[in-house]
Amino acid sequence: MLLLCDAICQRIAVSRAHTASSNARAPARAPRLVDVARVARLSPITVSRALREPHKVSPQARARVEAAVAKTGYVRDLVASSLTSRRTRLVGLVVPTITASIYASTISGLSAVLRSRGFEALIGDSGYALEGEEKLVAAFLGRRADGIVLGNVAHTATARRMLERARIPIVETGNLTSDPIDMVVGFSNYDASRAMMAHLVARGHRTIGFIGAPTEGNPQAADRRRAYADVVAAHRLARNRTLMVECASDLEAGGRALMSIVDANPRCTAIFAASEVRATGALLTCLRRGIAVPARIAIAGFNDAGLGAHLVPALTTVRVPREAIGRRAAQMILDRLEGDAVADPIVDVGFEIMVRESA
Repeated sequence: MLLLCDAICQRIAVSRAHTASSNARAPARAPRLVDVARVARLSPITVSRALREPHKVSPQARARVEAAVAKTGYVRDLVASSLTSRRTRLVGLVVPTITASIYASTISGLSAVLRSRGFEALIGDSGYALEGEEKLVAAFLGRRADGIVLGNVAHTATARRMLERARIPIVETGNLTSDPIDMVVGFSNYDASRAMMAHLVARGHRTIGFIGAPTEGNPQAADRRRAYADVVAAHRLARNRTLMVECASDLEAGGRALMSIVDANPRCTAIFAASEVRATGALLTCLRRGIAVPARIAIAGFNDAGLGAHLVPALTTVRVPREAIGRRAAQMILDRLEGDAVADPIVDVGFEIMVRESA
């Protein structure tokens, strides 16, 4: 009997020791808003406002809250917050690709404005496919995004129907349209391309090649190609199918497209490549093959993403204020969410022809 009691006592002691050890290893409770308020020495209401609407508190209070959040490891429960405020404070952004630097500027501008007002951007890559955009629209709406910014003005019928029925602010970008779903901020790809072609014609070029993107589901690419064709017709320039090439957006494709045009058209003296990547590929191919630019062939691009200005010769191109597009789109979304009227739902940010050494 004594041995049995000793055994029982030993088991109880081991159990208590195990329980104590487990409790010691158990994680502490997640930090709460009141913990942040205590560390920041501010009221919970002020802390909550600083997290939700940072522009409504003083910079000093905001700094104290940010320091307290970092110290406590506090993470806002956005699901609970959205149930209370009916706002997720998330804005969806659909871009054709996240690999192109031109969209990085738009994302940067959009995110900066949203973040200053306590919002964050959800970014999706449609892969230049309207069906891809449709899936992202459904995903953003399913997550109750407060607004959506689109990198295109062309959409599937299903996507447009979902967006029209969503009753949230929508901003289309990438091009201009007289019939936006809600609002649009962008520039005319047609006018910009026509202006670049006019520059080449003014320089005396009569046989001009065109390197563009596939036009299916891409109204920007279609407008740039249409502008090229219209200028060719208006000025009675050399015209044939071998002067126009559609290719992928990469350096090698741009180089191959240039050689295809030049080989088929020995009298071609200028190339309008309707993207900076394609134009850069064409220019680098000329340098490798000893083709003088612009003496033998002039090269002009589109989208002044930064690289072209540092090439030798520097690339003549179309500059578009991509960051301004992102900032303006974000501001339009926020104005609508705060109940402010948007003075003009159609905003044209314009463009600029950057004349450099290549054309």
